[in-house]
Amino acid sequence: MKAKKLMGMIACAGACVSLSALANTTNGWFGVSVNDTTVNAGTCTVTTNNVAVTSTETAGKIVLDNDLESALTIAPGSGTAALSDGLVTITSTAVLTPSDASELGAVTGGAQAGFAVAVDSNNKTNFYGYASAGKSGDPAWIEFTTGPADPESDTTFTIAINYRDKKVSFYNGTTLLVDDESHSEFSISNEFVNLSNVAAYGSGSISSVTSQYEVAVAAATVNDVTKKYGSGAEAVKAAGASGTVQDIDSNGDATSTPQAENGLYAWQCDVLGVAKDADAKIPFKPAATVNGSITLQIASEIEEGLAATFKVSGDNGGTWSESYPSGAIQIPQAQGKYLIKPDQITVAQ
Repeated sequence: MKAKKLMGMIACAGACVSLSALANTTNGWFGVSVNDTTVNAGTCTVTTNNVAVTSTETAGKIVLDNDLESALTIAPGSGTAALSDGLVTITSTAVLTPSDASELGAVTGGAQAGFAVAVDSNNKTNFYGYASAGKSGDPAWIEFTTGPADPESDTTFTIAINYRDKKVSFYNGTTLLVDDESHSEFSISNEFVNLSNVAAYGSGSISSVTSQYEVAVAAATVNDVTKKYGSGAEAVKAAGASGTVQDIDSNGDATSTPQAENGLYAWQCDVLGVAKDADAKIPFKPAATVNGSITLQIASEIEEGLAATFKVSGDNGGTWSESYPSGAIQIPQAQGKYLIKPDQITVAQ
């Protein structure tokens, strides 16, 4: 029997990215859970609109029977996550009451992305994802090829938003959801740059909602457009031959000032496999002699797909040498101390 009310989870504006992309450092941002009949909101701002909270034998649940105008909303108490690189996930465990797919219409209130369960014209119960720019630039509900094992039991799902590239993906547990054309990534409107709150409405119940963001460690600027990334390698690859790479400071801003304690750029340490503390140095080891010079090579592991070059200078204030590849850094045979520094880190050819 087809239920009349949708229970949906909507990411709203003020405002995701594949889970595999969140392989870098992530921070918990905001969320709620239920213990007995108490909503544990932490630093969140929760607008309940008088929703019910009930207790079961194992856990409490927020019980909903409302509409979008009276939605339960959960907002981060600290506002925008300054250190985010634009990759954000919203994960919830909830019972999503199916509606008729024909009832899935436009979602107002600055909705960016959403998740629901509905019954299609073939009487099949599937997951649906809402994307504010869909496949063709218009807001759309996308039907996925699978649905919940039991619509009356808890489903754990994730809305993964990539504000950097204006894309969203959806997961059931850790399984990436796809439509009937095997598409797994859909567009959100260009106007959305961050997440302001999560709204839930319809008939169903929620056990928990959590949000995480990937921590930015480097930025790439190409054609005066700067984007943040969760690893130095991603930033180098995004910068390509024409862009520049910068560190991210404690405020989440791109900076030309090295942020590692050892004087190197933090993104260089990341790419070259070097620790960032004050005593950490790039390790080198002997290589074959080239042109009668003492020749060294980097002993740490450079990030796969990248290449590095280095320059050498003596302790007498001499000028820096020409650039050498990481496997053949030439040191003069004359006695003295020599300083080696990274020159360029690029995508390997």
